Amino acid sequence: MDWIYTHVLLPVLGVLYVPCDWVLGWTERFSPFVAITIVGVISALAIILVQKYGSDQTFLGACKADLKFLKKRMKEAKRGAAYYSDDGENITIDPSSLSPANLDILTRARALSGRIGGKYMWASLKPALWTVPLIGVIGLWTGSRLGYVPIRPGQEIAVAAHFEDQAKGFAYVLPTEGLRPVTAPIAAIEIPQDGGGLQARWKLRAEKEGDHRLTVRGAGRSYDVTIPVAAKGGRPPEPVTVLNDLTPGQDQLQAVEIKLADSLPAAWWNLKMQWGGLYLIVAVGMALVLRSLLGVH
Repeated sequence: MDWIYTHVLLPVLGVLYVPCDWVLGWTERFSPFVAITIVGVISALAIILVQKYGSDQTFLGACKADLKFLKKRMKEAKRGAAYYSDDGENITIDPSSLSPANLDILTRARALSGRIGGKYMWASLKPALWTVPLIGVIGLWTGSRLGYVPIRPGQEIAVAAHFEDQAKGFAYVLPTEGLRPVTAPIAAIEIPQDGGGLQARWKLRAEKEGDHRLTVRGAGRSYDVTIPVAAKGGRPPEPVTVLNDLTPGQDQLQAVEIKLADSLPAAWWNLKMQWGGLYLIVAVGMALVLRSLLGVH
């Protein structure tokens, strides 16, 4: 599963994120709350437009009308029973008290309602073949680009290099004009007090704007990770950059993690889901509103 994620899913998403950057990248200029709200509204509009123009709305409208008519006929047939109870929504009857004519109407209406309902469901689900992958990519893009606070000049960032179980010794980072170590550039490869496997940890200060290259050296190899820094707008770096699969010696650097602040803290109003909660609330709420305004079946 890790191999599929690293070598298949991430490269595919890297390609799919390019058009998302073109269409939605401008939202990065706003605060996280506003930016995520805008993306949620655009997502809802995309869903509804695909549903409206990617399905046969005339057919779906006719199906809904037929189902409404059949439901009315079934209620009328049930009221023809000698014994029934009606709570306004559902009618409960004793089938043996129905006349043969009403029983025939009820049986036929139920069978026809089932067939029409199946066709309606299939026709309405066809747009999902487009909307589910589309919204999935937009949601992942939102988490990648807007789920964390971008790094600003003067900010200190925590970096952790994760090693395999047999790694030992020390690792170090190379200072640059854009990224200067606050702690010692050489760190021991060890298991920290809070756990998480073998790591080497540093704190760096972002000195100025730009895409800065962080070079981490450990177990005899060097690896580069790009860390963007922006005074306004911009996007956060990838929280985790995977550098190696499992190696025979089990002693290599596997990944570099950058500790990033969440763009939205978990709260009751975002369902404790941080950015994902806000995105979900806006997208679903706007989809319901637009569905009604545009008369989508």
